[in-house]
Amino acid sequence: MTGPTPAPEPRLHLQLLDGFRLGIGRTPIHVVPGAQRLLALLALHQSPVPRPVAAALLWPEATSRRAAACLRSSLWRLNKPAPLVVFIEDALTLDLKVDIDFRRACALTAEPGANPDAVALLKADLLPGWAQPWVQAERDWWSQARLRALEVLSERLRSSGDHHHAHQAALAAVQTDPLRESAHRTLVQLHLADGNPAQALRQYQSYRALLRAELGLEPSPHIHDLMRPLLRSARC
Repeated sequence: MTGPTPAPEPRLHLQLLDGFRLGIGRTPIHVVPGAQRLLALLALHQSPVPRPVAAALLWPEATSRRAAACLRSSLWRLNKPAPLVVFIEDALTLDLKVDIDFRRACALTAEPGANPDAVALLKADLLPGWAQPWVQAERDWWSQARLRALEVLSERLRSSGDHHHAHQAALAAVQTDPLRESAHRTLVQLHLADGNPAQALRQYQSYRALLRAELGLEPSPHIHDLMRPLLRSARC
């Protein structure tokens, strides 16, 4: 007689979206700021990071000798709560078993599918409040990649008949970049598909007022042509 199947071992989770957090299952692990930055740097790189490069990025104002000492200290502190960092000759990388939310989110930008659970990941900010240049570079890329993915996701959810989550994805894109016309156009199309012309008109008028106030511009002919029948009716 076989015994019960053992429960799977809890995985290490590293959260970079909407703030830094490290944990095993539901249990958080305290990480000092220097070690947090090291973990984030390694998580944002798909390939191993040479130790001198990591030290220079993490402590740019220190001498190379001082930066190397800070890196050794951070590595020692990291290995106290859990063996997270794997040494590969003179380079560093994270254990492949660590679950990293940002890497899962990046995979969604390439192929968002029609998964409604993807909205929560795609609308989250990357390490808000972190001002390091190597974070900002990734944040700039993430800002554009997630917007495109949210719009694709919204369209695929709409095509599958899931208008509720399609609205959530389109609204997340609008909230992320209120001046992005394609996101507003997606919302307008959803309102029209749902038989809500009044809501579509309000969405268009709100975007038009914002665009005028912020940039002194008018919406493009693409969205204007979409709204032309409703605008004509509104004048009557």
